[in-house]
Amino acid sequence: MKDKLKLAFTGNSAQTMLNFRAGVMSDFVRQGYEVTMITPRDCDISVCEKEGIRFIAIDIDCKGTNPVADLKLMEQLTNIYRKEQFDFVFHYTIKAIIYGSIAAKRCGLKQISVVTGLGYTFLRRNWLFLLSRAMHRFALRQACQVWFLNKDDRDDFVRHRIIPLQKTYLIHGEGVNTSCFEAAELPEGRFRFLYVGRMLYSKGVKLFVDAAAGLKKEYPEAEWALLGALDAQNPDAVSPETMERWVQHGVVKYLGVTKDVRPYIRQCTCLVLPSYYREGVPRVLMEAAAMTRPIITTDSVGCRDVVDHGVNGLLCQPRDKDSLVQAMREMLALSRHELQEMGENGRRKVTECFDERLIINEYKQACERYIHHA
Repeated sequence: MKDKLKLAFTGNSAQTMLNFRAGVMSDFVRQGYEVTMITPRDCDISVCEKEGIRFIAIDIDCKGTNPVADLKLMEQLTNIYRKEQFDFVFHYTIKAIIYGSIAAKRCGLKQISVVTGLGYTFLRRNWLFLLSRAMHRFALRQACQVWFLNKDDRDDFVRHRIIPLQKTYLIHGEGVNTSCFEAAELPEGRFRFLYVGRMLYSKGVKLFVDAAAGLKKEYPEAEWALLGALDAQNPDAVSPETMERWVQHGVVKYLGVTKDVRPYIRQCTCLVLPSYYREGVPRVLMEAAAMTRPIITTDSVGCRDVVDHGVNGLLCQPRDKDSLVQAMREMLALSRHELQEMGENGRRKVTECFDERLIINEYKQACERYIHHA
């Protein structure tokens, strides 16, 4: 047997991989595995060296539909997998799942695909959906298991006959470090609503702004703020000009981007994510709940997994400004004690269902099952 068992984590973004799975990868390093992260180099990866994680850079055109580029990706991964001969590979995001799974099969490697959300591809039943369904069906035959972050996505894959139910496995999101995201007292003073996420229409940004505009006169002391990146490359993104216009109207504040959301969550009274995007389980909802903040989000895929209506937050209807306004109005009417109780309920739910240690244990059990007891 080799001195160290070799694991690979393959996805479309180093930043996403480190944000969501650094804890998992670091834990495997501490257990004595050789861990390799395989992604594009789209951020500072110095943390990899610090944590003992190897890094191999690849090229992925995440939004492109050029088959030549996709075949090059498959060949890149095939060459890496053939050279490295990993004992197990975890794949994330659509292109890594499809072409990585095929590459792993070509090299005789064991693998699990983790479906972290279906995004735009499964929103419309068009040619792209049909192609993606066919390619997923072919690629996922090779996986030992396919993991899902929410039941809705799993049910969709089974209903569309992409994979059989017995090959699926449900995990509770990708986990949050509850020691890092600690309980925090509600701030004094004005009531602050905070949206955190990419500035995408499908994430509900405009709904948030429109709801704020509808309530500003009624609650002049309340504050609405936006935190997150303006993604100019995304056709669904809010333009810088639109954002500037919203800010100039005096309804919302734009806080820009940050590497650490914790100070902003501490300063807010309620976290709002009115998303109708095909989420996995939004990390910011878990982070806010861990920090004892009440939440308003939509009764939609992934989002409703974190919030129990009336217990640790409120659910509103997707794409429905009036429903969001009503939820905000209800939140504004709560006493400080009621808000604190909601926040404590949220942290309790996160520690019981979404704690990173629970998710790390799922990965450990998978490796035990498919590597050690194979």
